[in-house]
Amino acid sequence: MRRTRPIITTVLATLAVTTALSTVPGSADAQLARRRPTERALFLIPSPDSQDDSLYAVELADRVRNRMEARLRTLIITIPSTEICRVLEGSGFECSALLNPADAERLAQAMRADAYVMGDMWREEEAPLARFRMVDVRRTGLSGWMTVQGTDDAAMVDFAETIIDSLEHQLEAAGYARQCLEERDRGDFTDAMERAQRAFAIYPNHPSAAMCAEVVSEVMQQPLDSQIAVLERAVRGDSLLARGWERLGRLYRQRGDSLRALAAFAQQSRSRPADRQLRKGVVAGAITVGVNGLARDLADEWLAVNQGDLEMLQLKARACVEGALWDCALDALSVQYDLDSTLVGDAVFYQQIIGAAQSLGNTEAQLEWSGEAVRQLPESISLWRAHASALASAEADTTLAVETRQAMLDSVVAVYDLLVERDSTDVRSALSGATILLDGLVIDTAVTLDIARLLKAGEFLGVVTAASRDTAVLMNVAVKYYEAGRALVQTQQLFTVGVEWLEHSLENDVLARLTQPVNFFLGLGLMFRIFEFDPQVTASESCELVEQEAEMIARGKRAMTLGAQISPSTANQILARYQNMEARIPNLRRAYECR
Repeated sequence: MRRTRPIITTVLATLAVTTALSTVPGSADAQLARRRPTERALFLIPSPDSQDDSLYAVELADRVRNRMEARLRTLIITIPSTEICRVLEGSGFECSALLNPADAERLAQAMRADAYVMGDMWREEEAPLARFRMVDVRRTGLSGWMTVQGTDDAAMVDFAETIIDSLEHQLEAAGYARQCLEERDRGDFTDAMERAQRAFAIYPNHPSAAMCAEVVSEVMQQPLDSQIAVLERAVRGDSLLARGWERLGRLYRQRGDSLRALAAFAQQSRSRPADRQLRKGVVAGAITVGVNGLARDLADEWLAVNQGDLEMLQLKARACVEGALWDCALDALSVQYDLDSTLVGDAVFYQQIIGAAQSLGNTEAQLEWSGEAVRQLPESISLWRAHASALASAEADTTLAVETRQAMLDSVVAVYDLLVERDSTDVRSALSGATILLDGLVIDTAVTLDIARLLKAGEFLGVVTAASRDTAVLMNVAVKYYEAGRALVQTQQLFTVGVEWLEHSLENDVLARLTQPVNFFLGLGLMFRIFEFDPQVTASESCELVEQEAEMIARGKRAMTLGAQISPSTANQILARYQNMEARIPNLRRAYECR
């Protein structure tokens, strides 16, 4: 059964009144009553949510067009299905084609339509529903959105009739919006605004009426906020109204509200998804004012449809880098490298993408891109350093297998060796090499000491001390020598190396901050060294070895005296032993007849 349509009675009554008013000269309503429609409307097939409703949607569109011609011919001219099919088929489309917004706009232009209606349909518990967007191309006033609901037991023809009811209601509002334009053109701004208000009474946020009212508001020099308020009604009525968003963005900018202006221009761009120049401009603008998240989102929306757009990809990468959106930056730069062959061998690009991977903490990407960089530019010191940093990060990853971490260590040491070989003054690389070796070195009696690793670290430290006179660097070296030397003495391993490293620590302690602790452990280490050395002296009966032992005793005694404050009780015990050792030296000299 067809739904009742009380609106028809209202429209007929209105027409009767306007006919009576036609005898009043100059009446705008009288002119409207006498007006014969010249505007052409294009009604497109609504896109069904289910394939099962495809035929239903086609038949529904045909029925609506036929009923528009029959019932609404005094309000608008309906383009018939036969004419639509002829143009579609001539353009390579099927007559039953479902058009996207861009194709719908092109068809409307090709058919010289002054307005078009397109939308979607679906079902809820078998009842058909449809939501339509009405687009005003040329001053019809027909604009905005309408939702139409049928019943589950209604035939398609009844649903079509319900759609006609809604369109008739919308055309009433459209008539007032059109009158607003006409009165505005005549210069009767007060009457134009009154006509817009009549449209708002039917459709509170009528887009065409609001656009007309905003121009009138501007001409009448109303406050900027008033103009903005009217435009906000327009875009609430149709969020895809590109002209409304553009004008709103300009007014926001004029008011000094740059963030709202940007948001409006972003919506303008989204309402014209095929406009590349507009999208580029908004993305670039968002980057300029530092709204990089929005710039990324707008670029992503475009690239989802236009994957090979290198220029847009570059803008996205810039937004992500400048906004510290590192995940996005790494992704954008990676895709950019695949698309743009000119980036192969570009040192600046490699530094940028490696930096993004480092900031993100993505060790795998660091290894990949630093490896690619040194393959393409093997002479670049900075890129080799970046590759070494990536290898060091991987070596520090405790989730990796021991074998993998050892391979990473071997690789990073090899890179630092390469860098030092190329430049013996490369303090940065030498210090980094020593650091990674010492940081992973375990000096403990429970673990076998990696002597090769220790000695290699010593080589790197030697490069640093030979090349640098920087106080901070030398103090760093002094600390490294001290920490390893102290550990060797405490665990009573490699006394010779431990003593040597403690002496190197004193040499590099240019600020004398380590004097006491280094001397304490040096005194202790030399005593252990003497215990180890003394059997060689007595076995060889060598005067030369006696003098070496005497020198070690003197050095150890002097060192322990300087470091005694670290542990006075221990120092006193060690010094007593040194005195006993010192007392033996004359006896050994006599026994071995040393001069």
